[in-house]
Amino acid sequence: MADLIVPGVWWLHGTRGSNVYLVEAADGRLAVVDTGFESNVDPILDEVALVGGGRPVSAILLTHDHYDHTGSAHELHHRTGATVAAGAADCQHNGDGTWTMDAPTGRSHLARFVSHRLWRRHRARLPIDLPLDGEVEVLPGIRAIPAPGHTHGSCCYVSTAAGTAFVGDLVIGHRSGLSRPMAMSNADNALYESTLASFAEVAPAVGCPGHGHPLTGGFAEQLRALANRPVPPMSLRRLQQRFAKLRAFAGQMYRRRSPPA
Repeated sequence: MADLIVPGVWWLHGTRGSNVYLVEAADGRLAVVDTGFESNVDPILDEVALVGGGRPVSAILLTHDHYDHTGSAHELHHRTGATVAAGAADCQHNGDGTWTMDAPTGRSHLARFVSHRLWRRHRARLPIDLPLDGEVEVLPGIRAIPAPGHTHGSCCYVSTAAGTAFVGDLVIGHRSGLSRPMAMSNADNALYESTLASFAEVAPAVGCPGHGHPLTGGFAEQLRALANRPVPPMSLRRLQQRFAKLRAFAGQMYRRRSPPA
């Protein structure tokens, strides 16, 4: 069964790609935050059935448009009828009142990024029901807060009832603390740094990153410490450390998340 992070927030098992979370709104409706790779639909629905008490998925909240976060959103939307929300700057307006998302592969996923560019692989466009522009309540007690930088339309979602933030790739969670994503993965690194500092001032105590481990306490303090910690200059030692983190990141992303032993 999914890990209970705090009451009303679960970290789902059986998924690949980004972390996939389930959160309960103030009115009892359930929302999935990010969906990981395309193969995740059945594991997500299985986990929702186990912890949701028969309630359906009412909303799919996407933190940004990268495929490792959105891969199964199209099929999950098709099978549940859930409303899909994402930052408008990561979406396309089609001129007929509809919005869609054409999720790319992030630049830090080097092999997939290059192969998609070379062979121009395209997937079905994801319909977006709620293109988010500015801070807005997407479900009772759950607010979307713009967090541009990693992508132009990146959003964080904050559950006020659970005191929990879902932050996508704003940070990566480690057992020892938080780290930034690689600068090369950000659409605008200077804007990312500004967003990191500003969100740290409003973040709650619990944080659920898109990759790595959730923090069940002290999240805002660790965000502020990270934002105030300058990025060290590149060196051979730092390059080795980044390579080791990249390997660990890839290993976590491409294997299915399983319950702790």
